[in-house]
Amino acid sequence: MITDTATFTGREYLRVSFDRSDFERSNEDQHEDNTDVAGEFGIALGTAYRDVGSASRFNPKERDDFVRLMADLRDGTFSADVLQMWENSRGSRKPREWLDLIDACQAAGVKILITTSRRLYDLNQWRDRHALQEDSLKAAAASEETSERVTRTLNRNAEKGKPHGLIPYGFRRTYSKVRNTKGRLVTRPEAQLPDPAEALHVIDLFVKLHDGRSFVSIEADWAARGIVSRDSVPFSAQSLSQMARKVSYIGKRVRTRTVEDPETGKRRKTVIGEIDAAWPVIADFDGSPMTPEDFVTLFHEVQIILSDPQRRTNPGGGAKHEYTMTIRCDVCGGPITVTKHLSAEGEQVYACRDKGCVRLSEKAELDSLLTRIVLAYLARPDSYDRRFGTGADDSAELGVVRAQLARKRAALTAFEAEDPETPAEARVIGRKIEKLETEIRELADRESGLTAPNPLETLFPQGAAETVAARWKATELPARRAVAALLLTPELLGQVRVRRVADSPSEAVQDRLNWVTAA
Repeated sequence: MITDTATFTGREYLRVSFDRSDFERSNEDQHEDNTDVAGEFGIALGTAYRDVGSASRFNPKERDDFVRLMADLRDGTFSADVLQMWENSRGSRKPREWLDLIDACQAAGVKILITTSRRLYDLNQWRDRHALQEDSLKAAAASEETSERVTRTLNRNAEKGKPHGLIPYGFRRTYSKVRNTKGRLVTRPEAQLPDPAEALHVIDLFVKLHDGRSFVSIEADWAARGIVSRDSVPFSAQSLSQMARKVSYIGKRVRTRTVEDPETGKRRKTVIGEIDAAWPVIADFDGSPMTPEDFVTLFHEVQIILSDPQRRTNPGGGAKHEYTMTIRCDVCGGPITVTKHLSAEGEQVYACRDKGCVRLSEKAELDSLLTRIVLAYLARPDSYDRRFGTGADDSAELGVVRAQLARKRAALTAFEAEDPETPAEARVIGRKIEKLETEIRELADRESGLTAPNPLETLFPQGAAETVAARWKATELPARRAVAALLLTPELLGQVRVRRVADSPSEAVQDRLNWVTAA
């Protein structure tokens, strides 16, 4: 300990981890302790560096003030004789990072004062350097031990279906204070329950998806209604898509296993099944518009919709026009898209996307012509009579699929009725059940595809002929695009191809078109 009356200048590095246990010393508490000990060593403290967050190797986020501290030491702008920390783990639990800090302090002629040990380290002395280096290894070991302990706890909680991690939107958690194995007072989740206000929005999402709405349209609807996340950020289509696939909403947890990729050697988590969770279905609250059982059914039906490879809620990505990608180039057969770059006035122009073979400036006129043709077909009373999968080949395949479905479902029922005597037998049966469920879903999808009615009924429900124009205008763009792609084909109304002017009878829009029909 310094015993003379010499005065040093010092700066603190204060860091506290995110903490719910109220056990960690806050930056303010650390500063008070540091000030007391600094006075014992005759050190006058200046501006401190402050961070909140873990210093372990398991935290990928940078600590801004630690980065600034290292830069100041290396640039010669630290402007003090001593760096003070409450304990050495405040600096870093990463050995390489801690050694870099020691090296930087030694190069800058800066001593290190650790408050909890009341020791001032002179880095020009090998024993002091060795002591700090040894402490860094101990801190890293403690960090890894904690990580393993937390991982074991999380895995046990996962097996028991207990909640952990971020709270899914639509739920809330209650917490209680308990003593852990070290006697520390920590906060533990007690229960996860539906939050009625948020849960209504989750149910609304699934109802809309079941009704055929796209994520983009629901995003716009929620934004207009002021429905935002807990961070007051509007929900994006991507976040709604992730939400729609969460099994936590039906009282389930996903079981995962860490496996090593044989090609890359990297470890990754893979889903191996689901287990019952310790929380209820999202619709299980007073005032819910549906029963939990009805929501579970709704959830599974929505999963079938979302997993359908034929589902196209937004053909063409961010498309803004009904007929792009459906109209084709008559020269190369590529799709026609819209551009403004080919017009001196910045007007929208139809052009061959792939090779630029053709262009057509009268976009509005062509759109109007095609819309009249499409609406005339939709107004016909027989336009919805067409059915798919009614040929002899399809009927034979349908019979085979239904026979396979019957056998698989019977086998599934038999395995579900089994009473395994050992854990190993239970795992074998579980894997067989999982495989059968996958095969049944695939066969059910094939059966649905072979018996599917005219998709027009879903995209543009049939109505009175005199209202077809008004209903078309009120229909969302993705559905209008899907209808256009369905009808403007060689098998129905004909595929629309745009000719070069030189290959056309005249420059008139109708003469620029080549209607290709099936032979």
